[in-house]
Amino acid sequence: MRSRLSALPIAFGVFGMVWGVWQAVLPDLAGRFSLSSGPLGAMLTVGFAVSLPAMLLTGRLLDRAGTGPGMAVTAACMAAGLAVVATLASLPVLVLGIVLFVVGSGAFDVAINGAALDDETWSRPARLTLLHAAFSGGGAAGAVAAGALVGRGLAFQAVYPVLAIALVAVGVLAGTSRWRLVRSEGSVPRGIALAMLPLAGLAGLAFLVEGSMETWSAIYLRDVLGAAAFVGALGPGAFHAAMLVGRLIGAGVAGSLGAPATLLVSGTMTVLGMAVALLVSLPVLAIAGMTVAALGVSFVVPVVVSLAGRRVDRFAGRAASYVLTLGYAGFLIGPSLIGILGELAGLRIALAVIPVAAAIIALASRGAAARS
Repeated sequence: MRSRLSALPIAFGVFGMVWGVWQAVLPDLAGRFSLSSGPLGAMLTVGFAVSLPAMLLTGRLLDRAGTGPGMAVTAACMAAGLAVVATLASLPVLVLGIVLFVVGSGAFDVAINGAALDDETWSRPARLTLLHAAFSGGGAAGAVAAGALVGRGLAFQAVYPVLAIALVAVGVLAGTSRWRLVRSEGSVPRGIALAMLPLAGLAGLAFLVEGSMETWSAIYLRDVLGAAAFVGALGPGAFHAAMLVGRLIGAGVAGSLGAPATLLVSGTMTVLGMAVALLVSLPVLAIAGMTVAALGVSFVVPVVVSLAGRRVDRFAGRAASYVLTLGYAGFLIGPSLIGILGELAGLRIALAVIPVAAAIIALASRGAAARS
């Protein structure tokens, strides 16, 4: 039986790699079926809508079947979706594959984060940050590698079976690993749960920005600015790299500046970075702006989770899970919202949702929610 000490970092890293590759070749997939931002956004909306009940059911699966089997089942669902997408058989088959993939992704995200929060070793804040850094590192590596391979002539659909195999391997590793769980501390008081709602709102805005940037950056660079495949892949690649740096230094930044100042800086950096990305016509300048924006937003969730933990003392772990789970709605809504708005007004205008959300975060830094 393998140790969960290696299973979780690998699971987070492979999960990030899968999303990095997916985002890098998404313009090719959309182009293969002549999908504009509206239909593509609608597909994502369907997948994300179905993923919400799946995420709730994943919690019950973890309680009844255990952490390892829960991670294995959800990884298999993602792998099945990628295998279906790889066939490129028809538009209905594509919709089925995307739904399976997105549903599996949401459930797998809950499974690995639930496993981390319930584990004696990985539930510590510093260790949890390292796991999320592994996701970002995997995303950066996956996006750049996929862009390089497709740019050299590799058929984009060839990446999906490779990702599916990697997910199956992660599922096997998780299913054969040992897990030590933290004992329950009793039910969380209702007042404490309600007090988490403003922080969940801030997390939701941050997740909306993250999900929108990583899903649409490559398409924006290639379809709107005319970048080549490799340059387009640098959009999600730079995003994940900036998120990796931010997650590694975010706690130190917040410790030096304090939560309110960190949120103000984060929101301002994201607004300014995306303003550059949306106003320039050169892909290299747009990527630079996106990098600044991603670095800014990367500080938000660690600060919010830290605030939640400081407010509820012995319920810190589950308070953080409440904030992350409720805030995850922003990650689900953002990409599909951008796609629908892009169909109506163009992708450049639709992406203006990102600096608007970041401006709200900056304004909220002056309110009670940002205070310890």
